Amino acid sequence: MAVVTVLLLLLIGVPLARLIGLRGFTSIAVGPAFTLTIICGASLVLAWLGIAWTPLGVVVIACVVGLVLAGARSLTRRWRPVVAPSPARRFDAWLLTGIFVAAALITWRVVAVIQVPDNISQTFDNVFHLNAVRWVLDTGSASALEIGYMTNPDGPPAFYPSGWHGLVALAAQLTGAAVPVAINGVVLAISAFVWPVGILLLCRTLFGRSPALSLAAGVAAASVPLPLLLMDYGVLYPFQLGVALLPVALSITARLLRLPSGPDPLGALWWSVALVGVLPGIALVHPGALMAWLALSAPMALVFVVTRWHNVPSRRARTTLVAATALYLLIAAAMVYALRPPSGARGWQPEVSVNDAIVKILTAAPWYPHAPIVVATAVVAGIVWAIVARTRASVTALGMYAVAGILFVVVAAIPFPVRDLFTAPWYNNIPRIAALLLVTMVPLAAYGATVSWYAFARALRRRGGSSAAVRLAGIAAVVVLGLLAQAGPLSAMPEAQRVASASFALTDDSPLLNSDEAGLIARLDEHVPADAVIAGSPWTGTSVAYALTGRHVLMPHIQMEISDALEAVNDDLNDATPGSPVCDAIAELNVGFVLDFGSREVHGANHVFPGLTDLEDSGAVRLVDHEGDARLYEVIGCAL
Repeated sequence: MAVVTVLLLLLIGVPLARLIGLRGFTSIAVGPAFTLTIICGASLVLAWLGIAWTPLGVVVIACVVGLVLAGARSLTRRWRPVVAPSPARRFDAWLLTGIFVAAALITWRVVAVIQVPDNISQTFDNVFHLNAVRWVLDTGSASALEIGYMTNPDGPPAFYPSGWHGLVALAAQLTGAAVPVAINGVVLAISAFVWPVGILLLCRTLFGRSPALSLAAGVAAASVPLPLLLMDYGVLYPFQLGVALLPVALSITARLLRLPSGPDPLGALWWSVALVGVLPGIALVHPGALMAWLALSAPMALVFVVTRWHNVPSRRARTTLVAATALYLLIAAAMVYALRPPSGARGWQPEVSVNDAIVKILTAAPWYPHAPIVVATAVVAGIVWAIVARTRASVTALGMYAVAGILFVVVAAIPFPVRDLFTAPWYNNIPRIAALLLVTMVPLAAYGATVSWYAFARALRRRGGSSAAVRLAGIAAVVVLGLLAQAGPLSAMPEAQRVASASFALTDDSPLLNSDEAGLIARLDEHVPADAVIAGSPWTGTSVAYALTGRHVLMPHIQMEISDALEAVNDDLNDATPGSPVCDAIAELNVGFVLDFGSREVHGANHVFPGLTDLEDSGAVRLVDHEGDARLYEVIGCAL
């Protein structure tokens, strides 16, 4: 499943990347971001045209975009690759090793978290994500303007970023996998491929190509609990994808603003096209990821402005630069205001003091209590070496880290209304900002480890060490530090894996869907016709029956818009008798069955739907099947 997802991301995006002049590893790293833009754009276009959501439709849209890009490249007569075709750079074994190390280590962790391929995340948000994928498969629409109809069928069109759901639906269609298996396969592909490939591209963009950097970046990418954090908390699947794509957008931005030194055969025009090619996909996967790009690219813009100010002394050029900077700030402020979630969704409160927040930053432990000391040490080394070097790239890396650190202090320790001015686009939510901080730590950690190693290697050579001895020492250092970063008291990964795996475990007391309830849902198709609708409290997990079986449920999300008919069913179904008002609502909504999973709710709260309680004593329903305390009733009270 994960392999199919990776192939889907590459086979659509890489040809488009090559059409604009990207080559080698850059085209592979940028490919998934291009694919997501195609997927998000296709979801809108195909829905508008009334064409069902299928891989073929997405491929056709990609071909049309490819023809446009090919025509544009032909007109500009710039078919030169990003990297000069040098035989020495056609195959980078150290880069491949870095990617393999990161992919293998992350795969090990993610598989251990999920445990079984069809396990689901036992979290609040997953009710929506599971059912939204099923809704896309059933309706044939992955449009961000239509997916909201799942929770408000009779309401106006409402925007909801649906790129992740469209991707999972495509993966399910290509493999025939069940929705949970498709989700887990896509999550593994994002965690073990999209994230490490993207962050390695950012590290190489800022700090150049070297064997040590490739290995250090690979180990660092696998040693920060970024994918596990976003699988554990929420669950934040779309944000996880957006954050995984973020390093690619930052890499392209750095190239566009000419931050890395050296030749750039692609040119500003086509780096601009590349940026336009990735940002829409990131925005329609999760707007918070787009805002993260805006925040973390601000240091790049500042470095660019300062550099240009010194390089263009003319008054006209400087006036233009000031005007462009003012426009940039105005657009940024407008985006921060416009892309805030509703006030009711961003009410998270500070949890620590400013001093504690700073300690969490310095110890590289913004969320989990166990600090990854190896990574934190490498980050500190990176900060020191970056200050010593003071290159545009090193200052940029420091700036990104500083921006993420400031945002973390604000979200973790500063009260309203200040925090709402700065962190509202991320729901004023600590784990989301923690994820951004982890992104900025990896380049500094890789840089710190690399420069420290080269300094140590020079010292060895001065003392008479041979090249072979130095190389052996380097390999030993990577192995030892890699092991320390993955296990033991100097690592955060075992604790992150343990906590995240608890969210996926199917047990007798799982918070969303326990083993008895899952067993009953597995038999629904034996009793419930395909066109019948099942009532039940979504807080207790009954709603995931739609995603797992395809049988329709009355409330496919916990946060539903409650119509009059739906309210009548929830309030009075257990009193249904022929001719009673609730029977009109039951007939209108085609409710034929009720799932009763008791009163245990996913968040431990208590939400009572009077019409769905005390069903064992109601003459309006008949027990059809049960597993432990989980019960399936058929609605018979309206029958004449």
